[in-house]
Amino acid sequence: MRTYRLRPWTEIVRLHPDVESGETALAAYAIDLGAIVAGDPSIPAYYRDSLSFWKITYLTSGMRRMIEEVFNRLSGKEGDRVLQLRSPFGGGKSHTLAALYHAVKDRKAFLQAVPEAANLPEVGDVKVAVFDGEKFDAIEGVEISGQRIKTLWGYLAWQLGEYEKVRKHDEDRVAPGGDIIAEILGDRPTLILLDEVLKYIIRAEAVKVENSTLGQQTIEFVQTLTTEVARTCHSVLVYSLQASLQEAFHREDLLRMLDHLTARVDAKREPVTGDEILHVLRKRLLAEEPSEEDSLEVAEAYANVIKRMKIANAVDEVQRKEAEEESIVIRDRIKKSYPFHPALIDIMKERWASLPNFQRTRGALRFLAICLYKAKKLGVANALLGPGDIPIEDIDVRYALFTEVGQREEFQPVLEADLTGANAKAKEIDKRLASENPALEYVKPAKRLATAILMYSFGGLPRETEGEALPSGVTEHELLSACVGPDLDSITAQTALKYLRDKCLYLHYDGVRYAFKTIPNINKILEDEVQKVSPDEVSNFIKTTIEQRVSQKTKSAIIWPKESRDIPDIEPRFIFAYLPLEFANFNVKEQERMALELLTQYGEKPRIYRNCIGLAIPDKRQIEGLRRSARYLKAIEMIERKKKMLRITKDQENQLKERKQTEEAAFESSLRNLYNSVWLLVIENNQLKIEKLEIGGRAIQSQDIHGRLFELLKDVHNKIFDSLAPRKIVEYMKLGEERIWERTKSIQDAFFQNLDFPRLVDNNVLVKSIIRGVAEGTFGYITLSKVKWEDGKPLFKPEDVVFKRTLNEDEVDIENGLVVLPEAIIKPEPKTEEEKEEKIDKLEDKVEEIYEEEGKEEEFAFRVTKVNYEMELTKKQLFKAFNALGNLADQAGKIKVIVEAENSEGFDQNWLRNAVEELLEESDIDYKKRTE
Repeated sequence: MRTYRLRPWTEIVRLHPDVESGETALAAYAIDLGAIVAGDPSIPAYYRDSLSFWKITYLTSGMRRMIEEVFNRLSGKEGDRVLQLRSPFGGGKSHTLAALYHAVKDRKAFLQAVPEAANLPEVGDVKVAVFDGEKFDAIEGVEISGQRIKTLWGYLAWQLGEYEKVRKHDEDRVAPGGDIIAEILGDRPTLILLDEVLKYIIRAEAVKVENSTLGQQTIEFVQTLTTEVARTCHSVLVYSLQASLQEAFHREDLLRMLDHLTARVDAKREPVTGDEILHVLRKRLLAEEPSEEDSLEVAEAYANVIKRMKIANAVDEVQRKEAEEESIVIRDRIKKSYPFHPALIDIMKERWASLPNFQRTRGALRFLAICLYKAKKLGVANALLGPGDIPIEDIDVRYALFTEVGQREEFQPVLEADLTGANAKAKEIDKRLASENPALEYVKPAKRLATAILMYSFGGLPRETEGEALPSGVTEHELLSACVGPDLDSITAQTALKYLRDKCLYLHYDGVRYAFKTIPNINKILEDEVQKVSPDEVSNFIKTTIEQRVSQKTKSAIIWPKESRDIPDIEPRFIFAYLPLEFANFNVKEQERMALELLTQYGEKPRIYRNCIGLAIPDKRQIEGLRRSARYLKAIEMIERKKKMLRITKDQENQLKERKQTEEAAFESSLRNLYNSVWLLVIENNQLKIEKLEIGGRAIQSQDIHGRLFELLKDVHNKIFDSLAPRKIVEYMKLGEERIWERTKSIQDAFFQNLDFPRLVDNNVLVKSIIRGVAEGTFGYITLSKVKWEDGKPLFKPEDVVFKRTLNEDEVDIENGLVVLPEAIIKPEPKTEEEKEEKIDKLEDKVEEIYEEEGKEEEFAFRVTKVNYEMELTKKQLFKAFNALGNLADQAGKIKVIVEAENSEGFDQNWLRNAVEELLEESDIDYKKRTE
């Protein structure tokens, strides 16, 4: 496989110092608004210091708009003064509130970082009050300068320097009225920032206040506050709100109430939209933006691979055009997100966001930071950090992942069995793929795909219905788009995915989505059952299957003979002896010794019929796979019998059915190729030897076990015959030279005993040959009971011998018949001189004909050194010609084939390349091409 080598991102990208140092504590990415206001030294300086804050902040279009609105309202301009902040992911609600705080409190630093902010109105000294509902305790409140502040209104008033106006309300935990709030706001620029109010209200509901609760009092205060802020000329209230019902702990009533605090729908702001999150992440995690050139090089390389994949799967021009357009979008997104693959960001933004415990921006930043740090430290970085490039083998990365998505303990067996364990299935698959293609050793396709599937296994895409999400998991198309790249093509990825589906114990596939789950899939149940299948059960299963398959084709086969006596003797038929699988474990010398014993012995006696046995030899390369598939098929059979007891689900039942089809296909393939060789007994220089005939690369038409071997002997090597010319009986029995008659039983024995005779399928071949020879006049046939004897010699009278007429098969008695040459048949003496002369003339004509035939044989007796054949063949004839050409190649060592093909409509060049030339090249066949 040719790969385009891109530099790993570690050679191009500089990480932010705290990422580079491995500082991945959640606190490093968490913003405590109250601590920022208080200047708490325990939080990172880049959050406290305004200039440092702007260096790590990507100012999105939404944030710019919100800052501009806030400054305009503080300066007295008309517009919405109560703004709701929603941020499903990225940028963070708290980060946006912090940006408003820094912009207002330190305009100088803001202008230094964002020069265009000089166009904003001058608002002078702004009073700012910040409330972080996640930190503020509902019971204890907070102690400031010896003063215990118990409520939201008390805390805001204290920051605005107006605590005395609400001291009593704070101590009694009773919300102040609108007049008091209006006095606190006054007529000077005032900015109030509320974060995580909903969380605080839920906790405050547990605190009793007379006949009410602190939660209810807080709700009333917030509602009154928004009303009073809206009436002012210089005050602004910005509050954050959870984006979904799930985030709001399913308190739909509170979420709806807070959602309706804004005066109009368009007062709701989302500071980070679309792919702006990509810039946000790069700004926070990288020391500097990657160069356009580096980002574009990687983006184009990945986009081109994905485009080729989609075009290859397109069914029409419309889809091909869509693939072209989508590739441009993908290129631009990768360029914006580099060194992150946008699919990884989409997983967290769109899928993990549905998880109740996901920390959103903070968790995502921490997780990405540790992935960057570990990938660089371990030296496992690729061109991009995508869903499949997460260094999941590192314990800190795994801890960070499951901190965000939960289920840490439950997923330990999953990781051990399928991803990270010493014998994990993904690792086994990658070893197998690397052995077939060494270029994949460092790519590790199975690990990449499995890791990506794990990332997609948490959360789900949102449905249109609020609060609901689609099941977790990823489609094959999504997965491939997230994993293929210049080093991994889609074909290899699909192969690895199939292996994962077949091997992994916790990977589930419902026909649409792949996902890892903590419950075992059918593979795990299957693996447990496989351990219960004994070697004897496997052997019996294979033997029984071979017996069933072979018996459909012939009755002349012996399956797995243990000794020579298991192979019949003195049976006039060619017998295939399929040797047991254990035969393949012996060395060649021992195999040949055992084979000679089977072919020459019948127990303790010499074998008589030696010319009618072929030993089918098992191929050692097929045995392991065959036994493995047989073991799994037996286990599947066991599971099917006890589905109820094992509580097999419908999903698992479908998986089992698919796995059964996979194992059946593997079993059939191994079984079909198990016996590719036949050994025959031959005699050379008066020595008994073994002739080994192999199918090899021969074009065998038959697909069944026995049919392949029969075709090998009959059609490829002409070692076995299902027909016999009558003259062959005369020639091999030397009739006319030593004898002019012979018993048919002796003929049968000779053909099935003598190794220099043709091998016959069975004695029915002899019967048909005798019938044909009698009809043609090659010889006559007579039964022993009709032979007349004189002085110990047989007399064959014409009226007793069947000659030149057709016999029925049941008239030929091999045990008690004889064939006699025409000259052995007693002819009546000629009665006249004319008859005598006529007889002499016929004899002379016969002699002349014999000499002519002998001359013809001599004419073809010389040897040639070169032969050319020119033929025009159809596809069907071409397949039939393969064996003839193979025989010729055996004798010549190599043959030259010139192929000329013509099509009046012309050949498509792409078709020639894909359908003809690539197949020749894959077979290492050199060729010269000429076109017209």
